[in-house]
Amino acid sequence: MKTSALAILCSCAVPLAAAEVKPAQAELFPTDSRRWSRVGDAVVLMDLAKAEPASALITGKREKGKWKLIPFTTAESKGTALSAYGGTGPVPVKLPLAARGWHAVYVGLATTSGGFNIGPNGIKARLSDEPIFKRMACNLDLLPNRRAQIQEQYLTVAELKGQSLEIAPLPGRPANVCYVKLVPLTAEETQTWTASRLEKRVRTSIATFDGHSWIWPYRPTTAEQLAEEFRGFEDSDIGKWWFQVTGADLVNYPSKIGTYSGEGTTDFPSGSYAAVTRSLETLFKLGINPLKVARDAAKAQGAEFHVMLRPAGWVGSMPYEETFNSKFYYAHPEWRCFDRDGTPTFFMSYAVSEVRRQLIEIFRETLALQPEGVGFLFNRGMPLMLWEDAFCVRFKQMHNADAREAGDDDPRIYATRAAVMTDFMTEVRALLDETARAQGRTTPYKISLGTFAKEADNVKWGLDLPRWIERGLVDELATTWFAYHTSFEKTPGQIDMEYYRRITKGTKTKAYPMVIAWKTGKPQELCKNVADYYVAGDPGVAIWDPQVEKGWPEGSQGNVFDVLGRLGDHERVARWAKSGVPQPLTVPLTRLDENHFSRWFPNTGF
Repeated sequence: MKTSALAILCSCAVPLAAAEVKPAQAELFPTDSRRWSRVGDAVVLMDLAKAEPASALITGKREKGKWKLIPFTTAESKGTALSAYGGTGPVPVKLPLAARGWHAVYVGLATTSGGFNIGPNGIKARLSDEPIFKRMACNLDLLPNRRAQIQEQYLTVAELKGQSLEIAPLPGRPANVCYVKLVPLTAEETQTWTASRLEKRVRTSIATFDGHSWIWPYRPTTAEQLAEEFRGFEDSDIGKWWFQVTGADLVNYPSKIGTYSGEGTTDFPSGSYAAVTRSLETLFKLGINPLKVARDAAKAQGAEFHVMLRPAGWVGSMPYEETFNSKFYYAHPEWRCFDRDGTPTFFMSYAVSEVRRQLIEIFRETLALQPEGVGFLFNRGMPLMLWEDAFCVRFKQMHNADAREAGDDDPRIYATRAAVMTDFMTEVRALLDETARAQGRTTPYKISLGTFAKEADNVKWGLDLPRWIERGLVDELATTWFAYHTSFEKTPGQIDMEYYRRITKGTKTKAYPMVIAWKTGKPQELCKNVADYYVAGDPGVAIWDPQVEKGWPEGSQGNVFDVLGRLGDHERVARWAKSGVPQPLTVPLTRLDENHFSRWFPNTGF
C-alpha cells in the first residue's frame, strides 16, 4: 500500500512526518535513515500488534513477562507500540518482514517518562538470521509539557529475504517500541555498502572496556549475550580494544592464578554486584570464557585486542571488601604497601618481586588467547609502592640512606620508584618476547599504557616514559586527565600533549589523548578538542569506555557513540567542530497510550 512517498503497513496508512525530512536540510549522522536515496519509498511497520507469538502480547492491564500493546500517534501517523516497564521482563518477540532485497533497517523508540522527567530505557534487536543482538536506547529529553518523542535507531544494512525482526528487553530497562522502518537501497548504494565490508579500513581510535560494566547491567549467561557489548563497533573508527580483566589479579575469566570478582562471596553490598558474580559463575559452568568471547569479537571486527590490567586494583574497602577480593592480597599481608608511619593500605608493593610475578603470571595466562598486546592503565590509581620494607631496602641499595627519612617529594624516592617500575616493564617485555617465540609469532606483542596528564605526575610515581620508549618497553600511550593520587586536576585541558609529543617524536611509540565517554562536554566542544589534537599531529584518540546505546552525559540529544565512533574521521570532526554536530532523526508524539499530549502536562495532581 502506498501513501504519498511512503509505504506504510499498519492499521491506518498515514505518513510518518519525520521520514519526509530532506537530506539537504542538515548534515546526516552516518546511521541516519535520511542518508539513503530512496528514503521516500521506505516501508514503515507501525502495527506492532503483529509481533509473534501473540501470547507474549497483551492489552489492558499490564502483566509480568508480556509486552503491552499501546496506541500512539504523531502529527500525521498512528500505530500500535510495544511497551514494557523495567521490571516487566517480557519475552522476546518477532516481527515478520515482508520486504525483499537490500534495505537499511531502523527501529523507532520513544522516550519513557519517569512521571515528571525522562527515565532510562532500552531494548535489543536483531534480524532473525543474525547471531548477536544490538542494544538501543532513546536518549532524548521529554519535550515541553512532558511530551514524549521517538528517536530512530539504526540496526543494520542487510539483504531481506524472509527474516523477522527480533526484539528483546534490556534487563531493568523500560521501553516503548513504536515502529520498524525498512529503507530500500539503490543498486549503487548496495554495491558501495557491500564493497565497504571487504575493505581494510584505517581506524585510528582506541576504546577501553572495563571488566565489570559490560556484565552487571545486562546479566549475560551466554556467549552471544556477552558479545552484544561489541555490536555496533564494527561500523566505527575504533580499531583497537584495550580490554580490562577487571583489576590487577581480579579477573573476569576462569583463572588458575587470579580471583574473579565476588568469588566465594554470599553477602553482597547490592544486587548489581551479586549479578556480576552469578553471571560469571554461570558462564564458567557452561565452559564460556568471557575474555575469549571479547577477543574473538575483536578478531571478527579486525580490531587489535590488548589485555589491560588496573595495576593497583586488588581489593576494595567496605562495602566492597568481598566483591573485589583478591585471594593473593589476603594471603600476603606482608607484601602490601605501608605508609611512612607503618599504616597498611589496600595496595600491594611492586617493590616485592612476588607481587610483580603474580601479574606476570596473569599475563602469561591471557597470552594463550594471542592478543595483539598487553598493558596497564596506570591512571586507575596509585600508589604501587610506598615505604614498606622492600621499597626501603631498594632505596638503601640505590642511595645508601633511609627512605623513611626522605620527604615525599625527594627525587631519590622518585628515582627508586622508577627503577622498580623499569625492572617490572623489562620483565613484562621478556615474557612477551619469550611467549612470541614459543608461539611462533612473526609479529611481536605490544605494550600499551594509560598514563598521567603531566610529566610531573609520571615522574613522581615512577613511570619513566622516556627510558621505556628508548628501551622498547612501550608501544602506545593514552594520556588521561583523571587519576587518583596524582595532581587531582580533572579537566580535559590539563593534558600536556606537548610533553607527550616531545618524548615520542622520532620514535615508534605513539601517544593518544584520552576522551571520556561519560564526561565529554557538549558535542561541538568535544569535536573542537579532538580537531585541535589532529591539527597538532596526534595519531588518533583513545576513548574511555564507550557504549553504543548510551546518551550524552551532559544532556545533549541523541547517542554519544554516533560521535565517539566517528572521531577517527579528521575531515568530519573538523566540520562538526566548526558547524556543530547534527541532530538525530526524531518524531514528536501527540499521543502515547492514554496520554494525549497537550499544554496541560500530566502528573500534576500528586
